[in-house]
Amino acid sequence: MVKLRSTLTAAAAALLLVPVLATAASAAPAPNDTATSATVVTSLPTTITQDTTGATTDALDASLNANCGAPSTNASVWFAYTAAVDGGVVADMSASSYSGGFIVTEGDPSAGNLVACGPTTVGFTTTAGQTYYVMAFSDTVTNGGLLEATFDVAPPAPEVSITVDKTAVAYKDGSAKLTGTYSCTNADDFFSDIEGTLTQQVGRVKITGDFFVNPIQCDGATHTWEGIATSQNGLFRGGKGATVALAFACGVFECSLGYAEQTVKLNTSKK
Repeated sequence: MVKLRSTLTAAAAALLLVPVLATAASAAPAPNDTATSATVVTSLPTTITQDTTGATTDALDASLNANCGAPSTNASVWFAYTAAVDGGVVADMSASSYSGGFIVTEGDPSAGNLVACGPTTVGFTTTAGQTYYVMAFSDTVTNGGLLEATFDVAPPAPEVSITVDKTAVAYKDGSAKLTGTYSCTNADDFFSDIEGTLTQQVGRVKITGDFFVNPIQCDGATHTWEGIATSQNGLFRGGKGATVALAFACGVFECSLGYAEQTVKLNTSKK
């Protein structure tokens, strides 16, 4: 009876080990776990899907991340792309089963020539003939999962323009409303805005106030904008003023600037 019980116990233990061994076998080492074995991206666009649960992180990852600040660089895998022409590339992992980001270097990663890093999606400028190394990683304690990394040609640079109307409104509370038009394309609405400064000489005091407009619509159409300028050193009144307005339009990896100066006539409001 004792012998039978021992045999059953051994069999049960063997069965319990089966799923553990199967799990370990499924987490095979990533073939591109290090920069020296990076998967080569030969053309754009390209989407690469792989299981990264067997990938690791190392001292090189940590040294590069010192200038990026990701929470972690777990399950890192590497890709290499040699640019055929001058331009730009966008890397995206938003379709992956886990959250993470990218670190990009120009040339050998051990040289530390970092050119871009960030969560989920990054863009970087390329020079013909230069090789870029892209590390994709998990930014949580989760050790990877199903990575879907897409590499594509970067979109055109943002374009933006802005105008300021010649008339503005001075309110009783001392604030002033400025208006104008703007247009921008190839940019992210959330990361684009209008900001500027209004100055007015009132007696011996130069009143200065700032205004800010966000978000703006970067769909290529011409839109109107209005901003309220408030000052910490006085109240705006009816009369002349001068304004400088800036429009920032930011895309995946670069921003463009629109600029306008205008002398404005502030009309006094009853409100």
